Amino acid sequence: MKPKVRGVTVEELAKRLLEGMGFTVVEERKRIRKNDVDIAEIDLIAEKDGSLYAIEVKAGRISVTDIRQAYTNARLINASPLIICRGFADRSAKELAKELNIEVMLLPDYFLFVEPEEVINLMERSIINVLTRIIEPQVHKIDENELKLLKLFASCKSFPEAVKKSGMTASELRKLMNKLAQKGFEADPKKYSLLRLQSLITLLLYHLKTHTS
Repeated sequence: MKPKVRGVTVEELAKRLLEGMGFTVVEERKRIRKNDVDIAEIDLIAEKDGSLYAIEVKAGRISVTDIRQAYTNARLINASPLIICRGFADRSAKELAKELNIEVMLLPDYFLFVEPEEVINLMERSIINVLTRIIEPQVHKIDENELKLLKLFASCKSFPEAVKKSGMTASELRKLMNKLAQKGFEADPKKYSLLRLQSLITLLLYHLKTHTS
């Protein structure tokens, strides 16, 4: 059992933090077995933008040993390693994480000083904000040109891929994204995953409406 922050485990806080950032937690405390023997346990397994993550959750600062564990566990399920913690124990740990390309997500220090209900409410508000941004474009009417643009975004996993597939320059495509932003769509190429999700949902609803009307 993970240490608790006034009744709430660090693992539960980590899950809410991940969900607020767009991750989907698919398994918890996943045991890895080989030849009927337990060889490892992964705290959380999550997905985001089509990628799988093996996540280790630590209540304190991480050491070189923690980083090696996270890297090895991720390799066992062919996933990307991610650690949620309060920082690095020393410089060696930080350099090793960088060398092994391990993503490290820091738990905000204020989790130590607030009531669990306040933490949960904060996470719920984050999730609501994300869902609102996803759903917001549905209140607007989409014309045929915008529909074609959304199909492009839905079919491409990254902004550079969308630029290449569209035959436009990055600047030209950003201008079209800025026009879509007036209807609630994300316009920042760095947040392309949100724009793609908005596009997929819009196209799905458009398809359902077309075939039921």
